[in-house]
Amino acid sequence: MKRPAPEINAEGSRKRSKITSSDSHFYGSDLFDFPEHQRYIGSILPDQNIDERPGYIVGKIFLKYPESEKNIRLVIETEESELGKTVRLEMVFGKQCSQMLRRRGVKFPLSHDILLSLRGCTVVNSGYLSYGVIGKLKFTEKVLLKMLLPGRDSVVVDLWDLNTPRQSKSADSEWYDVPSERPTEEPVSVPETRKLSKKEKKRLRYQEYREKPASLDRTDADTNKTRLNTADAKSSNTVIPESDSPKLTPLQGKNTPVVKPEGPLGLRAGCRSADILYTPLSRATGVSGFYNVVGVVYSNSSVSQSCTGDHMCTLQLVDPDNRIRSDNSHLDAPVKVVCFAKFNSKWLPTVQEGDIVILHNVKASRFKTGSNLVGYHDKLQWMIYGRDGKFNHGIIPPDVPRETKTDRGLCHSPFLQSEDSALLDYCLKLRLWWNAVECKKNEFLGKMHQIGHHVLTPPQERRHRPWFLIKDATTNTVSNGYFNCIAEVVHTHRPDQACFEIYVTDYTSNDRCPTYNSAGWCPPGLAKSILRIELWDDAASFGPQIEVGDFYTFKNLRMREANNGYYEAKMKELKIAKLDVDDVGSTHSVLKGLLERRTKWAAKHKIEERLEKMKFTKIEDVEIRVCFNCIVEILHVDIPDGPGSAKVYTTDYTPNTLLSQPDVHVDDFNGLQQRVFKIVLRDSQAQKAKTLEKGEVYVFQSVFMKLFNKENVGDLGGDQRLIIRLLRSLPSHQVLIEEIENRKKLFCKSTATSADTKVDPQQLESSSVSIPNPNLRRSELSVLASPQSNPKFCSSVKQLQSHVGSVVLFRIPARVKCSKPRELWDYCRPYCEKCRKRIPPSQKACVACNDFDHEFISYKFNFNLLIEDEEGSEMPIAVLDEASFLIDLPRVNMARDKAALEEFQPCFEALAGNVLKYQDDHCAGNEDTQLKTPLVCMYGVRYEEKGKQICQLLAYKQLKADPLELESLH
Repeated sequence: MKRPAPEINAEGSRKRSKITSSDSHFYGSDLFDFPEHQRYIGSILPDQNIDERPGYIVGKIFLKYPESEKNIRLVIETEESELGKTVRLEMVFGKQCSQMLRRRGVKFPLSHDILLSLRGCTVVNSGYLSYGVIGKLKFTEKVLLKMLLPGRDSVVVDLWDLNTPRQSKSADSEWYDVPSERPTEEPVSVPETRKLSKKEKKRLRYQEYREKPASLDRTDADTNKTRLNTADAKSSNTVIPESDSPKLTPLQGKNTPVVKPEGPLGLRAGCRSADILYTPLSRATGVSGFYNVVGVVYSNSSVSQSCTGDHMCTLQLVDPDNRIRSDNSHLDAPVKVVCFAKFNSKWLPTVQEGDIVILHNVKASRFKTGSNLVGYHDKLQWMIYGRDGKFNHGIIPPDVPRETKTDRGLCHSPFLQSEDSALLDYCLKLRLWWNAVECKKNEFLGKMHQIGHHVLTPPQERRHRPWFLIKDATTNTVSNGYFNCIAEVVHTHRPDQACFEIYVTDYTSNDRCPTYNSAGWCPPGLAKSILRIELWDDAASFGPQIEVGDFYTFKNLRMREANNGYYEAKMKELKIAKLDVDDVGSTHSVLKGLLERRTKWAAKHKIEERLEKMKFTKIEDVEIRVCFNCIVEILHVDIPDGPGSAKVYTTDYTPNTLLSQPDVHVDDFNGLQQRVFKIVLRDSQAQKAKTLEKGEVYVFQSVFMKLFNKENVGDLGGDQRLIIRLLRSLPSHQVLIEEIENRKKLFCKSTATSADTKVDPQQLESSSVSIPNPNLRRSELSVLASPQSNPKFCSSVKQLQSHVGSVVLFRIPARVKCSKPRELWDYCRPYCEKCRKRIPPSQKACVACNDFDHEFISYKFNFNLLIEDEEGSEMPIAVLDEASFLIDLPRVNMARDKAALEEFQPCFEALAGNVLKYQDDHCAGNEDTQLKTPLVCMYGVRYEEKGKQICQLLAYKQLKADPLELESLH
């Protein structure tokens, strides 16, 4: 049986009409409207024939590589399977595909959703994948994609529809549009399944290249006409809506006019006055340099403090260049302007949303790959265009200075003064433009657009990081656990070099935080109100500078749940600033509330009464190997350059015979013999030494007195809060401070009429005055400091050598005959404070102590002399760092410090004359130089150390060659 002849279709052809199946949407924009055809990357990568199972994937743009002529590369985040696990996938658009995307003006903004059809896609097997990418897909020729732009219409890009395969050109044919009714009865068509030859493909590419400009300007009607009359065209239902973005522009006809905004919305950004150019914000951030800009404030600003102590504020400005829509009614991201001021916070603009601010001398910056403007403290000038149509600077107190001098000696004022008519006119137009934008924005918010299954939401303004109390902070906040807070530091700890831990409180309780009842450093009643914060990266480097007891602002802090189920916080960026309670305690609302809670806590737990009930011990009553509490005044603080123990020199103006002479020379120690108590701070207490202020009164708890390096010192360590500063504003503290002050007045009154007790060689001539030896590491010499001791002096070398005793004083007239070392700069030598040994000349630091940072290096005087008395007897004598004539000289490396060497040279020549020149000339063979050394009376002591007798020079006095004077010495 014969098959009936096919009916002639509307085109005059006997070809059977193609029946539209349910799979027709696989090759058009309608593909994205069917969620059942969404595929997951977990099933795509193992599949080598992706075209056999067409579909699409949904993802979010995570990263975009720099574009090149060869390709466009993206990294998107998509779901691996229906379970919702997110993975990263690299998308590569080949050379032909990327060129067509650029001609269409397609951009790929970060964090935007993208839908990609798998048609024409291949899996690329690559050996190296970065950024956590698990696979790579490549579109060589064409692509079908859909961009979901928040707050705007979605955009569909269908490159398959734009470049439909055409018939090959023959010798007797031309490229032309076929009319709707074909005159030929049997049209020649190329089957869809036939592959084009290389020659046909080449000819087709050449023809496409020539007709691309015409095809881009072709109207939708012309495109549909060509599609219907081309024999090998495929059916397509692509719908390309009009885009809101100038970067993703849909096809338009040649005669379609471009509608420009009229009225205030048509304002052009920027203006030029008589001698000043005001640049649009978008152009100012493009190229590095200094600019003058005018903008409308997009959100309120507030003044804060940077990590370096400078005042700063961040302005968010917009102008007509920040438009997205063609009618200029929607704004793009505002431009950030970070302003700094060193001396006064009132030198920064305090503005509200909708204000117009004029800024001079702001610089374009690319900080952290962003585009913003920076106003430096010595260049920025600003003023505000008020609602009354006049320029102003807000409310500036009269005591705020109007100008200052920069580091270069130039006068600078941050307050800009101008009455430029052109600038006033532009600011007025900018005000009208902003009002029109607000009206358009309100109209837009009243509309709802829907495309497919995606609901169009109005543009959201950028959320500011919320300020939370510890009790309100959770991991499920609107900011994904990130928040800002102000807290007081209770304790610090460094578990390793990469991390630094701090424990803070704002006197509010959070049930999800752990309890610190067993911690000795935890104040009473705050066991459930302490938050542990881990500092990493940049924040960890700032950790050692954080002081216990001070208040800090922590920005961009993230709350997280630890392995034990409790809350803890983590911070990586250096957004920590110290707050001064005296300056901002009454104006900062968050800090003010914290201080009020702190006052209630102190009253509830009777913190002041606990201090009054504490037992204190005076320094005169302290005994060895006893733990005690004391109230002392700070005289001097010796803080090491790196990690290590700190030394604090204190007094309560009571004497103790167990105390030694201090190992440092400070003017405040004069007259305080046996009254200066040195306390060595270790562990967390060493960090507290940085906050101790000279002249203030403090309470030291649990101090342990012990023998350290043959001197009695106080030892204080641990992690508890054992050092408390007494405040005059508190009545209980004022009583303790007055007790120290009264004791100080009595001491000063008793010593006002007494003679100066400083070591002087003239006082050594009297046998009733003892020789104080600052070398306190030898406990045998402590008897010399006793006023009751009255030792006899040896007046010659022979008498000293014949004298029996462990400690013998001498007063011998003699001259220097020889000196060692040979070089004068080598008389001050480096020592290691850790092992108390001299550092060899071949080493720059102590290798045995691993002092790679040169932390324990100190310089001390140490040289030897050979003296000869009037009888001709010779004796070696050592000059150490404790000699009285070396007290005021600097202890430095004199080989590098020429000034210190020139200061030491006359002091040495007054004692030893030209002994060094005499030795150098005789070693060189020049015997004409004569030794000229002065006759001096040398005062010193002989003692035993490690089985050897050592003679040490303490002081000397110049003598004349007078027989009567020499006889008086014997």
